[in-house]
Amino acid sequence: MLWARPQSRIQGYRIQVTSDTEEPKEFTLPASASKTSISDLSPDVIYEVTISAYAGSEESLPVSGQLTIQSSTVTGGVVRKPQSADSVKCSAGAVADLVFLVDGSWSVGRQNFKYVRSFIAAMTGAFQISEDKTRVGVFQYSDDARTEFNLNEHLTRPTLLRAINNLPYKGGNTMTGDALDYLQKNAFTEAFGSRRGFPKVAMIITDGKSQDPVEAYARQLRSRGVEIFVLGIKEADEEEMKQMASTPYRTHVYNVPNFDVIKQVQKELIKRVCAGVDDQMNSLVSGEEVIEPASDLQVLEVASKSIRVTWVPSIGEVSGYKVQMLPMMAGGKRQELYVGAGHTSVVVRDLSPDTEYEISLFALKGLMPSEPVTTMQKTQPVKVSLECSLGVDVQADVVLLVDGSYSIGLANFAKVRAFLEVLVNTFDIGAHKVQISLVQYSRDPYTEFHLNTHHDLSAVVKAVRTFPYRGGSTNTGRAMTYVREKIFQTNKGARTNIPRVTILITDGKSSDAFHDPATRLRDSNVEIFAVGVKDAVRSELEAIANTPAETHVYTVEDFDAFERISKELTQAICLRIEQELSNIHKKRLLPPKSLSFSEVGPRGFRATWETDATSVESYWVRFKPADDTDGHFVSLSVPGDSLTAFLPYLTPLTRYEVNVYSQYDKGDSFPLTGYETTLEGQLIERNFTTTFIFKTCKRM
Repeated sequence: MLWARPQSRIQGYRIQVTSDTEEPKEFTLPASASKTSISDLSPDVIYEVTISAYAGSEESLPVSGQLTIQSSTVTGGVVRKPQSADSVKCSAGAVADLVFLVDGSWSVGRQNFKYVRSFIAAMTGAFQISEDKTRVGVFQYSDDARTEFNLNEHLTRPTLLRAINNLPYKGGNTMTGDALDYLQKNAFTEAFGSRRGFPKVAMIITDGKSQDPVEAYARQLRSRGVEIFVLGIKEADEEEMKQMASTPYRTHVYNVPNFDVIKQVQKELIKRVCAGVDDQMNSLVSGEEVIEPASDLQVLEVASKSIRVTWVPSIGEVSGYKVQMLPMMAGGKRQELYVGAGHTSVVVRDLSPDTEYEISLFALKGLMPSEPVTTMQKTQPVKVSLECSLGVDVQADVVLLVDGSYSIGLANFAKVRAFLEVLVNTFDIGAHKVQISLVQYSRDPYTEFHLNTHHDLSAVVKAVRTFPYRGGSTNTGRAMTYVREKIFQTNKGARTNIPRVTILITDGKSSDAFHDPATRLRDSNVEIFAVGVKDAVRSELEAIANTPAETHVYTVEDFDAFERISKELTQAICLRIEQELSNIHKKRLLPPKSLSFSEVGPRGFRATWETDATSVESYWVRFKPADDTDGHFVSLSVPGDSLTAFLPYLTPLTRYEVNVYSQYDKGDSFPLTGYETTLEGQLIERNFTTTFIFKTCKRM
């Protein structure tokens, strides 16, 4: 680690290394130091490294950064930035007063208390920590409760992590009721750092049944707007946990058999807390008001990537509804979709296949949501079979480009014919469906049959079984030029606005230049798949085929191994045809145009667009922070006769990406995309200037 020395006079530097799983390391260096090495780190653990300068009892603002040593065969490992999958992060707008109430009784044990510290560090790591962002307080209890630190004490991540890692173990009996009363009087008050108009969350961690009643105190805490989550460990009483927690219990009560397995529920619990903060933030925008929820939430038309949900409208007056999709799997992305008051049904798109979702429906009045009605639904898995699972009206022009050089030999050529027969049986052959052409090449290419020669499967199969072996050298480049200039031509049966595919099968290195011919063929909207046998050079195949190579390049050791790749290859071809058909179809559907923004404020702005189409049924508007690559999109469904929508629940001083789709009875158009930045509001990110430069260096 390297840094620039400050200009002011100092005594030295204090460096701290913390993580979610290990005891913190802390050491000091003299004022003359400008670099140091950090050793004894574990692979694949996220470390927070903090450096500050000190003089006597005074200390500078700390500078911090993260690093991870990645597992590697290289001695010493490789320094990398932590990936998004390493930890859970809340949305940029998730800001709260977050309080932990920790059971420190004798039954926990000093050794187990380190797992509690790690859990608290992981959960606070999901939030942005500052005076104007999320504040964290920790309280520990046993016979009595005590304040470890208040909400307004540690307002930077490094100092907060240091305080968490230094939490002492208390010991004593389990008086959870008294602790809840203490929390109400000492945690969520302005005197100790709690803020009006901010979401409030209490995370209770307990390992046993309380020796005093808890229900009344927990109810008082909830009535003050505090959302309570409970993590029970070992002998924690489930009924008592429900008495303390907010509802629904399935998202607010978690239980594990021991301290060392807290990580089994850690990510899911943190995601739930993040979602709860987001929902509280939405509710606080327009104040407290009881909204009558909708009823009879049902799921219809379940597909692999979309579902339709329906409901009976709310009895009271509402301004619209919000559908929230929460995937029950690690790494899944939450979705929110808003619709107008007149809607009782909506299709939710862009879902993950074979994934169970918790579906929550909120009635809205202004920006205030009702209590949700919820249901569960699993999306369909993606169908996989040897045949293209596409509609009967699927069209494509497919060219089989087969190496017939001397190196193959007559016996192996019979195996090539058998493999081609498997491929052509994948498709629904016809003049207005899938057309097949076969080109054999060696020194020169030769057309065995054109795209418009055979219009039924039996004729194509017969031609594939009987075409002759010609022999010669391997001029793959010349063959691809021939396919582009002589085969994909309208007078030979090629069609416009139809997916085009070439499947190359070769057993050796090309005898002529192939880069330019392959590029020209791909640039003419032809998708190239390459199959290499025996002595074929994979790097050459990857230069010829489209990307990604994982789905477009296949190699086998000999001609008897064709069967091993046939299913995977045909599925990749079918999927690509399906994707290209979708793109061609989308091009025919007019997208919106002239996207503009107005009424820009800290919490929202209005999007307005135009259209030349007359048959738009509705518009689908999606938006998210532009710089939040892992963030989820929020969506609005807008009636087809409206060309504007107000985007709510935004974060101040944040640049947003906005996508608007035209929805027709035959599908959705490509999106119209624009960007807008909200104004400065109550939540301000403070920028600090520092004299330190923090770097991570590869260890040699």
